[in-house]
Amino acid sequence: MSRDNNSAWFSRDIQPGSWSSLQLLHLYDCNMVESMFGGMEHLRSLRRLVIRYCSRLVSLPTSLKFLTKLEEIEIAGCQNINLRMEPEGEDRDLHLRLKTLTIWGLEVLEDLPRLLLQGSASTFQIMLIRNCPNFKVLPECIQNLTSLRRLELQNCPMLSSLPQGLNRLTALKQVKIQECPALSQNCQPQVGAQWS
Repeated sequence: MSRDNNSAWFSRDIQPGSWSSLQLLHLYDCNMVESMFGGMEHLRSLRRLVIRYCSRLVSLPTSLKFLTKLEEIEIAGCQNINLRMEPEGEDRDLHLRLKTLTIWGLEVLEDLPRLLLQGSASTFQIMLIRNCPNFKVLPECIQNLTSLRRLELQNCPMLSSLPQGLNRLTALKQVKIQECPALSQNCQPQVGAQWS
């Protein structure tokens, strides 16, 4: 699909019954798109969402909370996207199955989609965050991700601390922290504020 057609295609909403078997949605280099189409909640079979190099995209739709089969989200090179998604009152009992969140090269990213993380607390397994220069904090809700096995934080210079309660994550097998100077300083053996 050409770039000119991308904006026309994205202006349409997904109708009930459309794409009901779609399992992978991959958006690549859609530079005219500022928001995703409406009707995402109708993609009931979607298992994997990949968004790469959509430079004007600013957010994910909250309708992702209705995609109970969604297991993996990867977002890369989207310079303006902010993943802030706060749960509201009716979202407390969400039962999602997200397992993997991969994020890299998001320049304005400061926060993670708490709505999706909290809804997937018992299934979430892998979190990879790389090359996000303004990412400052992992949310406190990470301590509730009881199935988290792998956590990688790389080249996030503004990240200075880890949330309390990481010691509760008994399934956690691999932690990799690289090129996060403020965090490294706070976790220096014996002298760092977060060494314990």
